[in-house]
Amino acid sequence: MNALPVPSDPVLDRRLFLMRAAASLARLRDRLLIDTHLEVWTIDDRFPFRHPERPQLRPRVAAPIENQVAQMRDFQINYAVLINPRYYGWDNSYISHCLKRYPRLFVGHGLIDPLDPRAPERLRYWVQEQGFQGMRFSPQYHPDSTWLNARTFYPVWHEAERLGAVFNFYILPHQMPMLADMAGRFPGVKIVVDHLGKPDLRRRDPWPEFRKLFALKRFPQVWVSASEPYELSLSRKFPYRDTYPFFKAVYEEFGGRKLIWGTGYPRPRWELPMDKELEFVERVLDFYTPEDRARILGENARDIWRFPT
Repeated sequence: MNALPVPSDPVLDRRLFLMRAAASLARLRDRLLIDTHLEVWTIDDRFPFRHPERPQLRPRVAAPIENQVAQMRDFQINYAVLINPRYYGWDNSYISHCLKRYPRLFVGHGLIDPLDPRAPERLRYWVQEQGFQGMRFSPQYHPDSTWLNARTFYPVWHEAERLGAVFNFYILPHQMPMLADMAGRFPGVKIVVDHLGKPDLRRRDPWPEFRKLFALKRFPQVWVSASEPYELSLSRKFPYRDTYPFFKAVYEEFGGRKLIWGTGYPRPRWELPMDKELEFVERVLDFYTPEDRARILGENARDIWRFPT
């Protein structure tokens, strides 16, 4: 004979619900979350826009640091790495302003002109006098250029080694051999490859070019930002299924200790709201182990940058 169902006790049900909610919140609070790529800007005449390639380009809405501070509170994000957006060109003043205003939440990366003969001096200024921890370079904007591993660029890398600066690169797959050359010459410079190395899903077969990224896995000072699926996807629709093979391949090649997470933009410029950003890493990319997921979402970043204590 089948046992009769036990009547539900509303008091016990509510108590169980509250216990589970409290346990979930405790796990969230215990987790280290670090957004390793965040571009912020303000429409304020004190910080004029000077886009190097498109001088007339202006953002339509502001995405100020205050939005990110609120978002970090709402989602219990511990730290973020601020990246100077291209809008400001080589002027990193707004990021410097943000670092001074919120010194316990952020570290900063600026932009310097790689072709400027004074680039080592500019690097030294932003790191030593303004507290930046690194610079971002974007050879993606100049697909045919060869400055990335030119001898004229060596002094910038030498200075980065001396200063302990981090370099992140917005780079195309065919440019990876030049970056690998520099990684071999300057092992003291930590390198982050942005946005999964930008596989081009529009190609009939993107894999031959994309696999050039994998040559960088032999360098212990290189990490890959497993981020911005919305920029890679052809569908542009969550959960961006067409990007899964590329995220999985990078994970299998580099391992969970060499990947980091970043969002790109704060509200209201969201390409992907924060709850979906986290869902993509925590549920959609279900091939990550729980241990590696924790590393990707925060722990690995501490191997790259010095965060406030």
